[in-house]
Amino acid sequence: MDPLIAGLFKNFRENNALLDMKDSDAFELFVATLFFRDDLLDQVDMTDLLLDNGTLGIDLALLEVNGELISDPTEVADVCANKRQLEVVLSLTQVKTSAGVDSAQILNFGDAVQKVVNNKVPAGFPKLAAIAEALFSIFANYAQKLKEAPRINLSFVTTASDAAIVDPIVTDRVATVIESVRGLSHVGGVSLELYGSTGLHEASRRKSQANEMDIVLEKSVNLPQMPGISQAILGVVSVSELLKLIRNADGTLNERVFYDNVRGFKGEDNAVNREIIKTLGTESRSLLPVLNNGVTVVARSYSPKPGDAISLTGFQVVNGCQTSHCIFLAEDELGEQAKEVFVPMRLVVTDDEEIATQIIRATNSQTAVTDSDLIALTKFQKRLEDFYITDSLGAGLTYERRSGQFYYRDVTRTRMVTISEQMRAVAATFLDLPHLATRYPSNLYGEVGGSIFVDGHRLAPYIASAFAAYRLETAFRTNLEADFKPIRFHILTALKYIITEGRNPKLNSNSLDRHSQVIVETLRQSDYVTTFRDTAHKIIAAAGGTIPTTDRLKRQPFTQELINYFSSP
Repeated sequence: MDPLIAGLFKNFRENNALLDMKDSDAFELFVATLFFRDDLLDQVDMTDLLLDNGTLGIDLALLEVNGELISDPTEVADVCANKRQLEVVLSLTQVKTSAGVDSAQILNFGDAVQKVVNNKVPAGFPKLAAIAEALFSIFANYAQKLKEAPRINLSFVTTASDAAIVDPIVTDRVATVIESVRGLSHVGGVSLELYGSTGLHEASRRKSQANEMDIVLEKSVNLPQMPGISQAILGVVSVSELLKLIRNADGTLNERVFYDNVRGFKGEDNAVNREIIKTLGTESRSLLPVLNNGVTVVARSYSPKPGDAISLTGFQVVNGCQTSHCIFLAEDELGEQAKEVFVPMRLVVTDDEEIATQIIRATNSQTAVTDSDLIALTKFQKRLEDFYITDSLGAGLTYERRSGQFYYRDVTRTRMVTISEQMRAVAATFLDLPHLATRYPSNLYGEVGGSIFVDGHRLAPYIASAFAAYRLETAFRTNLEADFKPIRFHILTALKYIITEGRNPKLNSNSLDRHSQVIVETLRQSDYVTTFRDTAHKIIAAAGGTIPTTDRLKRQPFTQELINYFSSP
C-alpha cells in the first residue's frame, strides 16, 4: 500500500477505535468516511455501513431519498409517504487495497451492480438484498413521485498509481460497465469513478478542509468592535458565491452547513419559499437584496484576501436556511445570472460558543419557528453540555450541542455525542422506544419531542444512555457478532431492565442517578462485550429463539413483549 495512504489509514483506525477490526473491513469504513457525505454518515453507526461477510463485488451500498438513508423496505413509507417529490440516489462501491487495478474485477463489479439494480441479489446477502428490495418498493409504491429515474453513483477504489488508473484496458472496462447500466430503462444518470492512491489522498484532504472556503463579499461594511466578537461584517454576496458555502464537492447540498438543520427546509410548497423561487425565476431577481432578509453566517475564523475576497473557516449558515435551499433549487434556471444576483449577508466571526448561541437564537426568533426548531439552544441543552464536561460518571464523552461546534478542536469523533445520537440513545434506553430509535432524527423528534430534553429531567441518564450506545458500537467494532446489529437498540432497552432489576424509573426520578452510574461502571469493565452478548441472547430467547424480522422489531408489540420478559419477577 502507498505509504501515505497507509499512514492516513493507520490514523483513521486509531481515531475510530478500529484497531481490532479486520483490515479489509476497516479499510472499507475508511473509504466510506472519505467518499460519502457527512450528512449521510451522521444517520448511521459506522459499522452499519459494512455489508454481509462474503458479499461479492460490492463492499459499500447506500440508498438515499431526498437526503435520507433507507436500508430496507420497511423504511420506505416513513421516508417517502409525506414528500411531494422524490430524488433517489443509489451509491455502490467496490474497495480494494491492492496497488494495481484488475480489469476483470471491474467487470465483476458491473455484474454485481446489475444484480442490485434489477433486484436479483442472492438471498445469502440480506443487507444488500434489502437495499435492492427497498429501491423496488419505491418503484412499486411511489413511482409517480419520482422527480427522475434513480441516479446510480458507482465507485471502484484501490491504492493503485495514477498510471494504473488510466491504463487503456482499465478505462475500457469502466466504459463497458457504465454502458451496461445505462442500458437499463429504469435508472437515470450513471457514473463510475475509479480512484487510486492520489484520489484517496485528495479525498482525505477535502474532508480535512471541508469547512473552509474563500468567497467574495461585496459592498461590505465592518461593524464597530463588540465584546467576544472578532469581526462583524454586513455586505452582499452573489448567488454563485453563496453556493460555494452550501454545496458539497459533488454538487449536492451540504446540509451540515446549516445550524443543526433543526429548522430544516420547509419545502417548495411553503408560501414564502414558493415566492422566493418565483422571484429567482423572473427579472425581479435583481431586487432580491431588498426583498429578502438574506443569510447570517457564523464563522470561527476569518482572514481578508485581495480585493473583496475573504477566507472563512469553521462556518455555518445559522439563519437563511429557506433562502439558501431555494437558491440551490433555482441554480440551473439562474445559470450565468447567478453571478449577478445578490443576497444580503451578515457575517459574525467568533469562537465564543455562548455568543454564537445568542446570535442563532436571535436571528431565528425573528421568523416563525416550531417548538423543536431551537431545541439545541434551550437552557436544558446547555445544562446537559456542562454536565458532560464535568463527567461525574466517568463516561469520557463530549456533547456536540451545536453542529460543527468542534471543528478544528481535538475531540475524538467516536466519543462525541450529537443531539440526534442523544435522542436515539435516550429513546431506546429509558423511554422504552427501541422500535422508533432507527427513525430519521426529525421523525424521531416528532415522536419523542415531548418526552425528552425536559426541564426537571435528571442529567445522568442522558450520559448513561449515550455511553451505553457508544460502548455497544465499540463492541461491534471489536468482536461482538454483527448478527446482533438488528437488535442493537433493543439491547439498550433490555440492559436498562437488567440493571434496574425490572424497574423503569422516569427520567425525573432521583433513583436514575444511581442506576446510571451502574450502567456506566458495568460497561467500563473489560468484559463489556460479554455483557452485550449475554443481553442479546436473552432478547433472542424472549423472541422465541431467533432474531425477529425487521418488521417485527419496528413494532411496539414486540417491545412490549420484551418489557414484559425483562420486568417479570
